[in-house]
Amino acid sequence: MSKFILSPLFLSLFIVSCANTNPSDAPTTENTVQPVSYIGTGTLNIAPVVFAKDLQVREAVRNECQLLTKLPGFVQSYAQDQYAGINLNAKRSTKSDFLEIKIIDLPKYKKNAWAGRGGQWVTVKGFLLRKGKKTVTFTANRGSMGGFMGAYKGTCALLGRCTKALGNDIAEWLKNPVDGASLGDM
Repeated sequence: MSKFILSPLFLSLFIVSCANTNPSDAPTTENTVQPVSYIGTGTLNIAPVVFAKDLQVREAVRNECQLLTKLPGFVQSYAQDQYAGINLNAKRSTKSDFLEIKIIDLPKYKKNAWAGRGGQWVTVKGFLLRKGKKTVTFTANRGSMGGFMGAYKGTCALLGRCTKALGNDIAEWLKNPVDGASLGDM
């Protein structure tokens, strides 16, 4: 009798854990050459996001998680009310705001069914050159344990949550950029 009571519970847990095949709802940034028109003023140019030179990034994370394209896409989607145009993969400009972001820390270990993997996190550093005049910097960190049933989410799904939150943090910072700011979970 207890098998019949527990079977629907296990089935529903299995379905919930497998339901999200998309690691995040990141906007796409491929082939974005023209600025997109928004309601704000001015233009934001976002340089291609890069990994820090000394950062060791697992090959699977580098190839599958798309962190370098998701992060500027999230900044773009959250900052669209602040700018008339946002260019992704832009070069430095002195006529408009120029944002550069570098990923400086990620987990270096693989998940392990017996030891667990703890949470995932993304730490970034960035600077904003405001119309070619003043440079202000920030450091930001976001981590995720995955929430309810988080142990069944993949690495890219957790890192995707972190980049989405970082995109929102950076967009909020762009409203009033303070030099040396610590954003997110810092």
